[in-house]
Amino acid sequence: MLSDLRARVDLGVAWLDQHHPGWWRTDRPRDGDGGPIDVDNLSMSNTCYCVLGQLLGSFYRATITLDEAVAYGFDAATPAMPEEGEWMAAMRDEFEALTELWSQVIERRRAGVSEP
Repeated sequence: MLSDLRARVDLGVAWLDQHHPGWWRTDRPRDGDGGPIDVDNLSMSNTCYCVLGQLLGSFYRATITLDEAVAYGFDAATPAMPEEGEWMAAMRDEFEALTELWSQVIERRRAGVSEP
């Protein structure tokens, strides 16, 4: 699962690099209602505190579809599990993993470390 999430985040990083150069910088200019990403408050499960939410002011201001948001690691994939508690736990786990992966990417970029 982690390698799949990492691949999705890599696609999201490439999308951001293309459409919002310097997106990871702390000194980047505000983009509408958004601004620099605060890694300490990053939460991929929250549309205001996720990467897109902090960058653009809202997850919903991104010019991508929901399927693209999942493919780019901006949103969790809805698992096909029969038990409600199981899919909720899977979604929570995926959002937590995405938050950690995005935090790592941002911190590496800010430290000037190239991607592995």
